[in-house]
Amino acid sequence: YKSQRALCNRFEREQSFEMNSYQMSDRQDCRALLGDWSRQKQAKWLESFGVMLLADAAPAHEVIWSQASVLRVTGRVVRIHGRLCAYTFGYWLTSTTFCVLLEVTDRTLPGLAQYLFLETCRTALAEGAEYINAMDDAGLPGLRASKQAYHPTMLISNFVAFPMCES
Repeated sequence: YKSQRALCNRFEREQSFEMNSYQMSDRQDCRALLGDWSRQKQAKWLESFGVMLLADAAPAHEVIWSQASVLRVTGRVVRIHGRLCAYTFGYWLTSTTFCVLLEVTDRTLPGLAQYLFLETCRTALAEGAEYINAMDDAGLPGLRASKQAYHPTMLISNFVAFPMCES
């Protein structure tokens, strides 16, 4: 965890920020950040499947922003000098497993993503989590590497079911 810790330390050292619970009034700023984040990711030569996933994610984020309390999803936002630079949402799968559902950060701020994940984990652990489920990697090599860097204690197979085609 040396590189993640170094990035967290750098973020804390270089930035004056505040982290708060998500409020509905944050929705417009989250929408703007998602657009910026998507453009930042696409500028890094994201393969076509990744571009498709980014486009597919926008409506899901809209649902989370507008229905978080109904869905029993909790969110946190990070602001630097008043500008929303990161958000994350998660939910309790069981009484001991917290799932990180969404995480979006300004990719130009070194250590912000690592710091946000660390604080999300700390909060969940303080609330009784024994496990943090960071969800799947959607088959994206970069996301897989990022998740593997945290040395997961276990990987759970993920399956997709389709209805049988009738001939």
